[in-house]
Amino acid sequence: APSAPTVAVTSPTNDNTPAITGTAEADATVSIYSGGTLLGQATASSGGVVSFVLSSALSDGTYSLSATATDAAGNTSAAGSAVSLVVDTVAPSAPTVAVTSPTNDNTPAITGTAEASSMVELYAGGQALGQAAVDGNGSYSFTPGTALADASYSVTATATDGAGNASTASSGITVLVDTTVPTAPTLSGTSPANTSTPQLTGTAEANATVNVYDGDTSLGQAS
Repeated sequence: APSAPTVAVTSPTNDNTPAITGTAEADATVSIYSGGTLLGQATASSGGVVSFVLSSALSDGTYSLSATATDAAGNTSAAGSAVSLVVDTVAPSAPTVAVTSPTNDNTPAITGTAEASSMVELYAGGQALGQAAVDGNGSYSFTPGTALADASYSVTATATDGAGNASTASSGITVLVDTTVPTAPTLSGTSPANTSTPQLTGTAEANATVNVYDGDTSLGQAS
């Protein structure tokens, strides 16, 4: 009888009629099985190469593929070693994205969740920032390798699973990067004053928090 054939297939895959390859005795008829179910047959080339494409689509799931070889005299080999095939045609859900905003960090940490063990691609305003691997618990963390210019960005993400299925883009999360130091505020008040809580006024960058000091002692804050 011929030697047992070998079988190889890309796994996981989002192709539900995946190409199955392998080796067997030259010109042998190779029968390919999923468990005990015959998927089809292929004839090995004169060089012993086997190539087979399923005619019927497989449902999403995990399969154990093996093969036997039958020579021209009708001798059939033992089954070859089984290989696992995972068919996955379902796209992951869109990832979540979180980032601190506004921030004075021009390489801000971006975190979120996505399908476990998938790969997340991050974008800012449609421009790719880079990729992050999602851990087995569905969490990821990413820090841009290139500094972002001061501006407002809409950060989105997509997830691609191990089979190559890509999610839709996540909802945009706004991050405002601002590394510019405000102009020093002005401060005025009536002096001398006949109160221990005099009113102080002044000007500063809009929406800034102003810290007021007496020497090195903080007197309080105002917005």
